[in-house]
Amino acid sequence: MHLKKFLVICLVLLLSVSLLAGCGQKAQQPQQSQSNSQPSGSNQSGSQDKIIIKLGDVLAEDHPHTQAYHFFAKRMSELTNGKVEVQVFPNSQLGNQRDMVEGMQMGTLQMGKSMMTVLSGFLPEVQVFDLPYIFRDRDHFYKVLDGPIGQSFLHEKLPKIGLIGVALFDAGVRSVYNSKRPIKTLDDMKGLKLRVPESPIYIDMMSAFGATGTPMAVGEMYTALQTHVIDGAENAPIFYNSQKHYEVSKYFSYTNHIMTPDVLLMSKKFYDTLPKDVQEAVLKAGLEAQQYERKLWQDLENKTIEELKAKGVEFNEVDTTPFKEAAKKVWEKYQDKLGKDLIQQIVDTK
Repeated sequence: MHLKKFLVICLVLLLSVSLLAGCGQKAQQPQQSQSNSQPSGSNQSGSQDKIIIKLGDVLAEDHPHTQAYHFFAKRMSELTNGKVEVQVFPNSQLGNQRDMVEGMQMGTLQMGKSMMTVLSGFLPEVQVFDLPYIFRDRDHFYKVLDGPIGQSFLHEKLPKIGLIGVALFDAGVRSVYNSKRPIKTLDDMKGLKLRVPESPIYIDMMSAFGATGTPMAVGEMYTALQTHVIDGAENAPIFYNSQKHYEVSKYFSYTNHIMTPDVLLMSKKFYDTLPKDVQEAVLKAGLEAQQYERKLWQDLENKTIEELKAKGVEFNEVDTTPFKEAAKKVWEKYQDKLGKDLIQQIVDTK
């Protein structure tokens, strides 16, 4: 009898210990769940977790923009004492420009670079920067970007579509290159099928010049040039060189039709989760990267042209007067949509 009572007592004690242990595990679960649900890249007060920022672009590793991203990454680490790590993904690793813009709007991507042209699908008035020959020269271009017009786009209009403008990069002066013939006059444009960004203004511009504009992603261009799906494209010499398009398209002609900025962006959803000191670091590092990129671009441009000449590229001077006259049709078509006053403000900027 005593043995039975002893066994019962032991069994009761064993069950009690098991129940208490189970309750202790359940009590810890909500705390673990809260930690797992913390947003990626965020940093709660008192936490020492590193903030990871992924930054994507479609351009090659040796492009000045990509070099500016590595500069930005270094400065972010320095300004935040190593709290922020910026990881750079060139060569369309994170998708094309539209993919990345949409990712930033949704908050699934922290940072990316976009042509103003690509943003026109989300913010139509940015197309004003794509009007052919709206900028007289690089000095005029910088004054517009760094003045009230450019800063309004950067800090007022972009946040309304879920994006933070971090920097405005120089993307060079765009000209036509192709595999068929040199372009010296407007008549030489007739019949050419040229890749353009996904923008109605670019398509209408090529039509006004007598060519056919074909929208295409950057990653598809080399093969399309190689297989003659397109005859050529239009862009700045640095892009032409970094994408190795000189290998399949040797005639580069200085039409100098567009000078449009590229914009470094951050997801507003992500930006709003950052501590104030990190937000300030983003804008400071962005401004420094902007100045670094612009100097890098200008230093590299002349060097690139000399390198391309040595590789057999034929550079051609162009009489741009008839091109500018033809471009008036594009201005007339878009001036009401983009705003005559805004266009005039850009033209009048001194």
